[in-house]
This record gives sequence, structure tokens and C-alpha cells, in this order.
Amino acid sequence: MKNLTIKKLIKLAILLLSILFIQSCSSIAPKKEHKKIVKKHKTNMPPNFENFDRKPFPNEAFVIANMIAIVQPEMDGDDRDDIASQMSKALQKHKVEPQIMVAIIDTESNFQPDKISRTGDVSVAQINVEMWNREFTRMKHEMIDKEKVKIDQEYALTKMAEILAIIKKRYSKKDHKWYARYHSNTKNHKKDYLNKLEIRLKMLALANNLNTKIAQGN
Repeated sequence: MKNLTIKKLIKLAILLLSILFIQSCSSIAPKKEHKKIVKKHKTNMPPNFENFDRKPFPNEAFVIANMIAIVQPEMDGDDRDDIASQMSKALQKHKVEPQIMVAIIDTESNFQPDKISRTGDVSVAQINVEMWNREFTRMKHEMIDKEKVKIDQEYALTKMAEILAIIKKRYSKKDHKWYARYHSNTKNHKKDYLNKLEIRLKMLALANNLNTKIAQGN
């Protein structure tokens, strides 16, 4: 009887060990699969993409035109060159990375100069004039002329560059993705907006010869 009880205990122990082994295998499998997915995702990332938003590019009109041609390949060449020239002047006055400004404009307005959002943001730069004029008043900056922003694209882009320079100075030391605050400081909105910006930034990061005039015609 004693031997029979020992045999039952041994069988029960083997059964429990088998169950534990199966459970451990099932828990390991998803982790391995997850690592494969992450690895695959990383291999699809452009090289050094994490630093692309901080990569120095000259604020030359032809460089900006090359960038616009990547995100808006169907844009008329003359229109592209005009806005690139205007952006170049704005960025030389207010030091901001051109790839960031291109990504934001494409996300905000698809480079449509007459767009008005449901929240009242205007121009190709989609500036919320009322909100920013409150901030400009506090900072003792010259107020933004809303009507001029609507009809004068170069003025709108200059004000956009000024706003971006303010955000960069205020947040860039603690937040490398400071430029997502152009849309909102709210955490969830900022995260969603950053995902949209990164689509454009990845397109630019994968492009070749952004610094050459040859690329502009591609």
C-alpha cells in the first residue's frame, strides 16, 4: 500500500512538472516573437533616424525645395520654389531645422495656403493667431496680424518660424521632440501629432542628396 501511494505521488509530480513546462514554453514563445517583430521594425528604420530631426541642414532655398519635393511630389515646381525661398528667409531669421518646418507644414496644411481649420488656425502654417497673440503680448513681442497671415504667405512663414524658435528655446533642453508642441502641449495630442510628423521625417531621412541641387528635379 505504501509503495502504491509513492507511485501515485511520483505520477502526480510528473504531471505537475509537465504542466509547468508547457506553461513556461507558451510564455516564452510570445516574447521571442515580440523580439523578432521589434528587430524587423528596427531594420526598417532609416539609419540614425532618431537624430535626423537634429541633423544640421543649410537653410538654403534649394535644400528646402528638395525636402518639399519628397513630401509633396505633385506640387507645381514654381510654387514649390516660391515657398522654399520664403521659408529660407524665415529660417535664416529664426534658427530652426528646415526638415522640422517642412514636416509640420505638410502635416498641418499639406502646403495649402488658404486652409482654415475648425479651431480657426489659418494659412499654410496653420497659426492660431488669438492664442499666440496672448503669448506674444506676455513676451512683449510684436502682435501677429491675422489678416496679413491669411494673404501674405511669407509673413505667415516668418511668424511660424518665430513661434517654433520660441518653443525650441523653451522646451528643447528637456524634450528632444519639442516641435510636436506646435500643435498641442496635451500629452495624448502631442503623441498622435508626433507620429504624423515622424512619417514625414522618415521620408526625408530616406531621401538622397537633399543638400544638392540635382535632387530638386527628382
